Amino acid sequence: MKVILLTDIPKVGNKYDVKEFKEGYAQNVLLSKGLAELASPQALLKLEARKNQISKKKEAEQKAFEVLISTIDKSSIVIKVKTNEKGHLFKAIHPRDVVEAIKKSQGIDIEESSIHMPAIKEVGIHKISIKKGEREGFCTVTIVAEK
Repeated sequence: MKVILLTDIPKVGNKYDVKEFKEGYAQNVLLSKGLAELASPQALLKLEARKNQISKKKEAEQKAFEVLISTIDKSSIVIKVKTNEKGHLFKAIHPRDVVEAIKKSQGIDIEESSIHMPAIKEVGIHKISIKKGEREGFCTVTIVAEK
């Protein structure tokens, strides 16, 4: 029996996969629990439309991210923090702090998961990576001691 999976099921398949299963398993487990739907011609047409919609959405998100990267790329963000006399920070700088600094200085919202960096614990200039999918950009974060 052919079914369309509606969710990711470990060791079975991914969301929107069209799979063939034995009739008992398909009806008693997948269909009865709402994990799949019968692969009728109408359902297959809806599935294709859904997949096209998802791919267009991903494409639009990727284009928006590329615009965001071109705006932020090679820009410098300044973060003022409290330090001791040796220049060590009292609190490490994490991606959420960089997100807030970018929003404050550039007015751009960016996802915290897009920022790839180690925790910054010292004053100075640090290069961070902003990545989503295959596209990657870089931003310079300058940590300055607050007086």
